[in-house]
This record gives sequence, C-alpha cells and structure tokens, in this order.
Amino acid sequence: MIRKAILSAGLVICAFAYTQAQAPQRHKSMMQQESEYYSQFHFTEQWQWDKLLGRNPAAEKVPFRTQSNCTLKKRVFGWFPYWQAGTETNFQWNLISDLAYFDYTVSPTTGANTNSSFAWASSPAVTAALSHGVNAEITITLFSSHSTFLASSSAMTTCINNVISLLNSRGGKGVNIDFEGMASSDKAGFTAFMTQFKNALKAANSAYELSIALYAVDWGPVFDIPNLNNVIDLYIIMGYDYYYGGSTTAGPSDPLYDFQTGYNYDHSKSITAYLKAGVPLNKLLLGVPYYGETWATTAGTAPSATSGTGTSLIYNTMRANASGNYSVANMHWEPNSFTPYFAYNSGGWHQAWIDNDYSMGKRYDVVNQRGIGGIGIWAMGYDNGYTELWTKIQDKFSSCAVIPCKDTIYDMGGPNMPYYTGEDYTYTIAPSGATSVSLAFSSFNVQAGKDTLWLYNGPSTASPLIGKYTGTTSPGTVGGTSPSMTMRFKSTGTTPGPGFQAIWVCNGGSVPTPDTTRPVAAVNPPAGWITQNFNCAYNDKDNTGGSGIEKCYYQVCDFNGTEWRSNNARGYFNDDFTGTAFNPEWTSTLGTWTVGGGILDQTDQTLSNTSLSAPLNQSLSNRYLYNWQGKIGGTGTTRRAGLHIFCDSTNETNRGNNYFVWFRVDQGVCEFYKTTKNTFSLVHSVPMTTVAGQWYDWKVIYDRTTGVLEVLQNNVSVGSYTDPSPISTGSAVSFRSGNCDWAIKNFKVYRSRATNTPSAITVGSATADMRYQNPNPSTAAGRICTIARDSALNISNPNYQDFNVDWTPPTAFTVSDGLSGPDQDTTFSTSQISANWTASTDPNSGLTKYWYAIGTSAGATNVLNWTTNGTATSVTATGLSLVVGTTYFFSIKAEDGAGLQSAVVNTDDGQLATTVTGIQDPSNAFSLQAFPNPVHGNLNITWNLKESGPLEIRMLDVSGRSLSVYSNAMESSGQHQFSYDTRNLAKGMYVLEVACGDKRHYLKLIVQ
Repeated sequence: MIRKAILSAGLVICAFAYTQAQAPQRHKSMMQQESEYYSQFHFTEQWQWDKLLGRNPAAEKVPFRTQSNCTLKKRVFGWFPYWQAGTETNFQWNLISDLAYFDYTVSPTTGANTNSSFAWASSPAVTAALSHGVNAEITITLFSSHSTFLASSSAMTTCINNVISLLNSRGGKGVNIDFEGMASSDKAGFTAFMTQFKNALKAANSAYELSIALYAVDWGPVFDIPNLNNVIDLYIIMGYDYYYGGSTTAGPSDPLYDFQTGYNYDHSKSITAYLKAGVPLNKLLLGVPYYGETWATTAGTAPSATSGTGTSLIYNTMRANASGNYSVANMHWEPNSFTPYFAYNSGGWHQAWIDNDYSMGKRYDVVNQRGIGGIGIWAMGYDNGYTELWTKIQDKFSSCAVIPCKDTIYDMGGPNMPYYTGEDYTYTIAPSGATSVSLAFSSFNVQAGKDTLWLYNGPSTASPLIGKYTGTTSPGTVGGTSPSMTMRFKSTGTTPGPGFQAIWVCNGGSVPTPDTTRPVAAVNPPAGWITQNFNCAYNDKDNTGGSGIEKCYYQVCDFNGTEWRSNNARGYFNDDFTGTAFNPEWTSTLGTWTVGGGILDQTDQTLSNTSLSAPLNQSLSNRYLYNWQGKIGGTGTTRRAGLHIFCDSTNETNRGNNYFVWFRVDQGVCEFYKTTKNTFSLVHSVPMTTVAGQWYDWKVIYDRTTGVLEVLQNNVSVGSYTDPSPISTGSAVSFRSGNCDWAIKNFKVYRSRATNTPSAITVGSATADMRYQNPNPSTAAGRICTIARDSALNISNPNYQDFNVDWTPPTAFTVSDGLSGPDQDTTFSTSQISANWTASTDPNSGLTKYWYAIGTSAGATNVLNWTTNGTATSVTATGLSLVVGTTYFFSIKAEDGAGLQSAVVNTDDGQLATTVTGIQDPSNAFSLQAFPNPVHGNLNITWNLKESGPLEIRMLDVSGRSLSVYSNAMESSGQHQFSYDTRNLAKGMYVLEVACGDKRHYLKLIVQ
C-alpha cells in the first residue's frame, strides 16, 4: 500500500477493503497496495531496497533487553514483506512464532506466481527464521478475479503444487492465504479450495499448517467458518484499516473499542464476531498494524472531518520524528478507542493516528482477556531501529511477562460502550509477585438473569467460587486469598447492558498493600439548639492499616426558608438550582442560561465562550474543593465545558487571572489552563473519557499554598498540575462552555480543615456562616457537610448534619394580677395568690414553657423561687404564708425550644394581702349597705358619697377573682342605689368592694 510519492519518509498507506457502511465499496487494503506498488521493482539485492526506502541497516541496529530464556505463550505471527529485507537482523527471534514471507502473487488464470521479487529461495529472513526455530511460511495473495481462479481446477492445482514445492525446498512450515475482496458468491469455491489445499499439504507433510487472513469485517459473508474449521489451523484477523486513507473522518486504523463516530466496528467487536461465528479460541489471532494514517483535517480536535486523502505513517518514521510533527506536545489520547493521535497545524490542521507501545499493550491485554491464540503483525520491520514494541510482546505474551500489581479491566465494550451478546470467556488475573488479589468494581450493570459474571479465588474456574453476579448489584470490592483471581463472563441475553469496570490490586512481595477503602468523615455537632457561635467537631477515620487521612474539607449551609444556600463571603458556595430563576449571586455575561427542575442549563451551542459567574471569597483556607454534577451534550464535534476558579475578574472574556479546567468531550481530554491578565495558556492535558449526554460527578481541588490543581471524575483522580507560581487569592468562580449544551446540578464549594480539628462556626448575622434561624421548630436552618480524603487518594462520601438554629428569645408579653380579667390589686387569702399574662411566641424553636416567681418587691423571688408553669398563661400559687397588709409581686418569663428566655415581666403594683371579717368602713364614708345578706336573687346595694368622683363596685370571690358589678367614671355625691342579680354566682362567700378614688371599702356576703 505504498504510493510512489513515498521514499525515505516512510510508507504511505491507503487502506481498508471496506467502507464505513453496511454495503461497502471495494477499497484496496494495506497489503494489496503495498504488494502492487513494490512488485514494479525487480530488485535482487538488499542494498537496492535499502536505497529505495532510505534505510541504513547498520545505523538502525539497536540493542534489546530481551532475556534469552523468555518463551512465548501465544502465537506471534509476523508478515515479512520482501521489501523489508535486511531488517531481520534486528528481530528478537525468541519472540516470534511464525514468519510469513510475503508474497506469492497468484495468477488467477494459471495459478503461477507473477511476482518476480518474491525471493523465498534465497531470503536471509527465511534462513534466520528457520535457524531460530521459527515457523517459516509463505503468504499467497489474490486481490481480484477470485471467481476465475476458484473455477479453474488447473490454476488451483498449479498454485498448490508450486507452494508445496517451495516449502519442501527450504523446510517451510505452512501457507498463509490472503485473498482480499472476495464476494459472497466466492464462499463455496473458497472453502473447496482451502479443503483441497489442506489435503495436499497433509499429503506432503502432516506438520504443514494452513492459515488465512480474515477481513476486519466479513461483510459478505465470505468465510464459511464451520466448514473451514476442519482444514484451517490459524485465522488472523486483519485488524486494521477500520479508518483508512479514504475515510471522511480521521480516526484510528485499529480502534480497540468503539471510536463513537457512528461507525461502530473495532477490535473487540471483530474478535467477538468471529468467535460467535465458530472460530476456536486457540486458532484466532488478532492482526495489529505497525503503521497509522495521516490526514489533512478540518480541525485539530477529534473526531474531525478529513479534507483530503490520507497517507500512511509507519512506526519508525513516527518515532524518528524528522518532521517534528510527532512530538509529545502534539500528542493526544482518544479514550474511547484507546488510541493516541498527533494534531498539528502545518498550512492547516493535520492529524496522525498511530499506536505507541502503551496503546499496543492495551490491545494485547484484550487478546489475553479474551483468551484468543495470539497476534499477527503487519508488517515485520516497520519498527526497525526501536525496541519498545518487542518489549511489549515480551511483557504480555512470554514467560517473562510482568503482570502489574494494579490495573483496570473492562468488559468487551470498553469504558463507554455495552458488551456484546454471545460472549463467553475466562480470564485469570495473576499479578507478578502477588500473594493475594482483590478486585474493586466502580460500575456493574448487566442484563439480569441473562448475563453473568463469576469470580473464583484462584487460577481457574475449578477454584473456590467467590460469587456470582448479575443485574445491577455490584460486587463492590472482592478480596481473595489466592495469588490469582479468575473471572468468567457469559452473555446470553438479547440486550447487552453497560457492563462493568474494575481495578485489580494485589498484595505480596515488595509491593505495598494497596489502600482502596474510602475513609469516613462525620460531623459531630454540639447537643441541642445552636444559639451562638460554636466549634463543630468531626470524626475522621481511615480504615485499619490504611494510608491515613490526607486532608478534610467542610461546607456550611443555611436554610433561608426556601432553599439551602451558603455565605460566599465566607468561602462556601451551595446552589441546588431548585428555583426557576437564578439566585442573585449569579451574573450571566454570555449564553442562554436557565434554571429549572434542579438543573442549571446553558443551551446556546453556537457560542464558544459562555459565562456565568458568582463572587466567592477564596482566601480563607489553604485548599478549596469545588464539586458539581455536570452533563455535556449537543450535536457538535468540539463540545467542551468547564469551570474557572480563583478569578479576580468576571467582566473579562477569560476572567482576568485564574485557573480553568476544560473537559473536551469529542477529544477525550481534560485540559488545565492558567489565565494571566486575561490570556490563558494550556499548562497540562490528560486523557479523560466524557460521554456526551452522560452525567458525571466532577471535583476540582486547588491548594493555594502549593499550587497543586487536581481534577476528579466520579471520585477518581484524572490528573493534576502544579503551578510553581500559584495564585493565592480569588474573588469569583465562573462556569464556561463552548459549542455545547452544558447542564449543571448541585454546585458546592468546600474549604479545607485539619483532620479531627473543630471548625469555628459563626452564627447570627448577615456576615456569619449561619445567617438564618429555623423557620419553624421542625425545619433546620443550619447544615455542615464534610469530606475526607486519604493519602491513597480515596475520597469519602459526603457526610452532613443539620442544625436547629435560634438566637432570639420569645416575644414580649404583659402580666396581670389575678387569674383573669383586669389587674387585681387585692388577695383575700393568706395561702394562695394568682396571676395571668398574654401569650408569648417563638417562630423559630417554639415556646416550650413559662416560669413564675413571687416576691415582696418587683422582680424579687423571696416568697417563691422560679417555678415552671408549662405553657399555661395563668397560675395560682398555693401553700403560701402571706402576711396581711403586705403587697406581693409576680415575675414571669417565657422560654423557647432553644432554651432562650425572654426578659422578666413583673406585675405593675402587686397584690395586697387582706382579710374580710365583716363590714370594713371605719370612716363610714360610703354608708355602704347590702341586703338581704345571705342573698339569693337580687342584692340591693346602697351607698352615700360625700363628694363626687370615679366609682367602681366589684364582686370578689375568696381567691380575689374580680367580677365587675357597677362602674361610673364620675359618680355624683349623694345617696345611690343599685340592684345586682346574684343567681349567676355559685354558692359561697364573696366580698363586695366599693372603690372611689383612693378609698376602698368591703362588705362580706354569702350567696345561697
């Protein structure tokens, strides 16, 4: 697949036999294009190929850290194109199982080889393979006229006989068939040809093997797997050119998982499809490319539309980086397909998608996890001069493999796509040097009752069963006691679920015990109601043997009668967006921002820099933790959103001086920016999967003393950046989005605190931490939430405690002597006395009780000390020893649920203790008479005033309770008479009181 334009710069590939459609148009594959290109050169000497390709074999010779005793545990099948002659001197032969010499080009009419450069008979690579015990094989190719060839018995026989003769001449071990572009009509003929070929091979040498190159996607279908299984020894998936030179979207040649562009084919799906078709596990190999593709694109972000035909880029050209385009600064990570790519602007945007050793290792991990037979490589020698891909084979497929103590494992759908139906595989996790293994699941969702995961404590499914899991109930963290743990997954349902994701960790050897247990942070509030400033205590704990608490955070909220808020001047922020309008702190500078249903949403996808800002004091603690749930949606291809923190301006486009975290959905990265004088600079970028339309919990932590800025997604650290010149103060935060829908929930900001150290909480004013009181006794007005994080970066669940808050006493009230009615100035008992008062209230904590006391002066308690009266608003104190002629005073105070008491309220002039033994009118000023006495019915009362004045006649019972009988604001002097009906009075003794001015006169009566 090399075009004429490429010489020393490397290979140019225009590949993939299938378009991204269900009815693909035929495109020439990588192997076909290279075969056709190089067949025009009839070279017989190696130096001629070196000159054509610009190679210097001597300079490319590099040492390798291989261990001679490392033996392969999988098949490593490598296609060796004849034009790579000379690179075999750098091969690590103990890490190759099969070398397929490429290519015998079949004539469709005669079966003879038409490639004059085919040098099997003299190839040093074949000689080296045989000398190292590697299977040397011949690849035969046919890229057109398949029906012609398959209909010609003579052509097929000639081809078979020629190849067997070649194998016999050099001691070869097998034949690899690469017939590309066959139609479904060729299915039966191809199967018959394979059967004929296998029979001939067996007759020539029973050890000869027959293998075929499978299409990445068998669109036809062409391959009759059930019948081919009888004759085929190896199937190698050509796992490349999923995105090729003619693709309209730039993407990975070999996506491990779905790239999520609408074309949903990838390595995992191809493996699953062929296994479901019936290919045996040990016969199936995954072909991987030692090359990639470069396109001119419309943007630097991924995915991006192409603006021209792609050209190929082989591995060692990328590594040499003569152009400077393949630098670390230009490299990005695409997390859906697990593929790196380079984006650079050179007369317009370009993207180069090519594996590195890390991404190739992830593909090898799936080979191991799925349990298939091994890998194929197109093409041997494309990494010439570099050793890391050899190292990766050794570390994944040999007896010297190093299994990491900690790694992430996914279902076959990868991090963001469902698994597939018809899966059934077993995988043993056996980290190097482990004494035990544990598996911590961060997600688990499979079709209940149909799809199942089994975990076993040991190296096989014969080991003790730990558990069987289906549905949405996560296994959580599963700990084993064996150096290995075996998992088996089977999907028999019709609707695959999202699947699972887990991290394995091990104990053993010199590897420290991993700490994967979350710490616990709890608020320990003081007992009772909060009425003043207080110290809030905490109970922070890490697990036994854990890494220890690294830092804790807290947030103070208060309830304003409608929603929970926080005082942003005190460094906290809380907005649950429960209303239908913005809270007054927020200012929208640009964008269509709305609030409703607990969600803040920005919906204008045409804008590249929306802004919604709020003031926040960020200078009171060393660290600040910003937490919210977010969802990025929309229809674009450059969707991104994030948060500015420590802003010193919200009126400028980039918020003045600040930090900015930016989540790019379509590029799969999290970017860290520092903005100085309103100009931002990208200071760090890390891979991060953000699926459009999916909610995530995001946390941003910044330490203003050390300059460490960190991002967490769903409580897992994505990455961090340390600023050597940290910003130490900030007055605002600002949400921002670009060309997307940006939905936000539950925005909270926490301040840091020391572990198990109380926080001083202020109460009772507009500038305090808690600014509001309970709206009623049962609705709390204060809340403190806390989070802890340990040194192993495990973060606790939030823990919060609500507080009842009331700092105001009950309302004022008035007190009167006597049980009811107007104030009573006299008591006729020496053993009891009464008082009544208007009700007091307390809207915050409720009124719980009244207290009363009695003394011989206002406020004194010398007769009766403070005594509770419950919630009654009158009282008769009994069992007293009152002295006749002495005035007594009641004192009353109210108490609320918070224990706050009102001011003491006293009776105005007290009650005089007196007795009545008969008529008390020593001056005879009134000539008071009442008859009959005893009385039943009307009582006739007469009196004679010597001078005019205000007059009041009252009937008093023995307790002093007053019943008005007659009153006149200005009674004239002289004789007066009045009749009073006593039938509404109970039988008993009463006192008739006549008061005129400051003179009082009494008459004892008996009512019958």
